[in-house]
Amino acid sequence: MASAAVKITVDEFLALPDIENLHRELVHGEIWEEHLGNADETHEIVKSNLIEALFAAAGRPRRFRVMCESSFRFGDAVLIPDVSLLIESDPTRFGREGVLSCIPDIAIEIVSSDSASRLMEKIALYRESAVSEIWVLYPRLSTIASYSKNTVRELRRADHLTSPLLPGFALPLSELFS
Repeated sequence: MASAAVKITVDEFLALPDIENLHRELVHGEIWEEHLGNADETHEIVKSNLIEALFAAAGRPRRFRVMCESSFRFGDAVLIPDVSLLIESDPTRFGREGVLSCIPDIAIEIVSSDSASRLMEKIALYRESAVSEIWVLYPRLSTIASYSKNTVRELRRADHLTSPLLPGFALPLSELFS
């Protein structure tokens, strides 16, 4: 007889000791672990290109905050988007647990090692938690799936990444994926 996996709470998850170079998320009571440094070179270059463009768009004074690999609490889950943007959310509100208690306005995942089912679970959690936009970047395909409240857009290499949340921001995918 197969045994059921032990489920844990967010409080139990947050009480776990930190382990160097281990990326942990909690989804539906299940711990997802991945060793840091598993992302391939393409993943890191695309993330760097995106962060550069977003920092430039944020400007001075800053119109929004760019967060990288930050932990957010989504109800009974703790997720770490590759990149996230706080536009309307209060970026100074940190939970007692050491994770951000606000919801990012844009959550960004760069696909390199997530299984399809895990990625879809994360997208569903972001949508259920009222994240305004979710960008899923596929570096090997040079495409982006952009989810908003009622729509999903697919962008290809010849397109520009834009968002109604970021007036004036238009990043050519050819630059992002170069």
